[in-house]
Amino acid sequence: MEANAASKTFFRSAFLLKLRESFVSVLPIVAVISILFFTGVIADFGLPAYISFLICSILIVIGLSLFNIGAEASMSAIGKIIGESLFKKRKIFFVVAMTFIIGVLVTIAEPDLKVTASQIGVDELLLIGMIGVGVGLFVVFGVLRIIFNKNLNIMFICFYGLVFMLAGITNPKFLPICFDSGGVTTGPVTVPFILAFGAGLAASTASNGRSGEDSFGLTALASVGPILTVMVLSLFLDVDSMVYVWSDNPITTYETFEGFWPAFFSSAGEHFLGELGMVGIAIAPTTVFYLIYDLIFIKSRRVRIVRILINMLYAYFGLVIFLAAVNLGFLPVAQEVGKGLGASEGTLGIAILIAAAFGLFGVIAEPAVHVLIRQIETVSEGTVKSLTVGFVMALSVGGGVALAIIRAYYGFSILYYMIPGYIIALGLSFLVPKIYTAMAFDSGGVASGPMASTFVVPFVIGFTYSAHGAESVFENAFGAVAMIALMPLIVVQGMGLYANIKRSINNYMVRKRFHEDDDLIIISFEEANA
Repeated sequence: MEANAASKTFFRSAFLLKLRESFVSVLPIVAVISILFFTGVIADFGLPAYISFLICSILIVIGLSLFNIGAEASMSAIGKIIGESLFKKRKIFFVVAMTFIIGVLVTIAEPDLKVTASQIGVDELLLIGMIGVGVGLFVVFGVLRIIFNKNLNIMFICFYGLVFMLAGITNPKFLPICFDSGGVTTGPVTVPFILAFGAGLAASTASNGRSGEDSFGLTALASVGPILTVMVLSLFLDVDSMVYVWSDNPITTYETFEGFWPAFFSSAGEHFLGELGMVGIAIAPTTVFYLIYDLIFIKSRRVRIVRILINMLYAYFGLVIFLAAVNLGFLPVAQEVGKGLGASEGTLGIAILIAAAFGLFGVIAEPAVHVLIRQIETVSEGTVKSLTVGFVMALSVGGGVALAIIRAYYGFSILYYMIPGYIIALGLSFLVPKIYTAMAFDSGGVASGPMASTFVVPFVIGFTYSAHGAESVFENAFGAVAMIALMPLIVVQGMGLYANIKRSINNYMVRKRFHEDDDLIIISFEEANA
């Protein structure tokens, strides 16, 4: 009885803490939308729709809190358990096979991947399957890198070199979707699992003091695979015949409360039931795989398994509430704001500022970002603060979404961003500590999660559709997720470069303090001849 009471007290206090964190995360987006509503920027957005947005914001806070509690003690725990046990088998084929299966399962489980796939118009199962294969293959490459102590920088140069080679023969209309596919794979299901899986595998090898560096990088490599496999898929599709179809959300059309509430509750019920099934299908394969794997290879105590399953339920219902509320209240609002700005003359500057605000505040509300920055602080033993990384990521993502709006307005190729951006990111990887490179590339993938696919992308689509028509959406609106994924690669490594420069200056000052120009210098010829 005492143990149960203590457990309930711990959950209550943890939930209240997460509730406060989630409220602080979502509040800025609510503030921005409120300002736009009351100043009349959202011209065709009535008071009922605004109130539905506020209700959905409260639901998002609750869902985000439940998910964060559950994911930490379920997905992360499963990933670490399997990661630690795999290396002990000492059989490379077994490790490769299990890793590939895990990579495919957690990708198919990713809800925001389905959200993005549904907006493209290609066969969803085919697209998700190809992305799953890409993630599975490249998580395998990441695991082999950890086992054989291979250089992450060199792998990134080789793989991204291949990406840009294939970009030359990929239809420009589909190219932004290819780059986006790498970002949407790393969301609230994939990230906690893969991060903990990499940490567990790195801890089990613990070779040459590299476990901290090797704890990161898997998510980054997992983001490269889908870009390549979707590029290959595009070669077999009739891309030129693809047409984007705009669909209005009925909730945003109500100007008065007459007939609104029945429609709202009906739509809310449909979204909630839909997410129950989608998230259930998403999480079930990973859960079943863990139970079978544990039964055969680990044989954990029943208490441990039950605790993980209970926390998986918290994560499940939290994610259901989160995604249902986002799709019901956030996505239509984002579309309407973008559509309104795209239809007005001389509003590019305002659109850029709003896009930056949505990107900045959206990444703060990303569930997977909170998982990553806590992992960074833990692995770095507190030397890299989670608040610092979160702040830098938010600024960089805001800049990335602003750049996406500029590209959507002027209509130039996404390669004008991708090529110089990755040249800078890969160049920095040779100037900063390796752990910063791994963290930076993981940060890029993590930042482009469900808030990006359900809020930022619809905003850019609405802007592009209203400004240039449906025919330009695929080529100009998509690519926003790729920009969100790119910017943290540069700025997080910039943090590492700053730390390196600061450390060098401090070391120089210390040496100068203890060594004057006229001091005697002892030269060891024996050491020189060695």
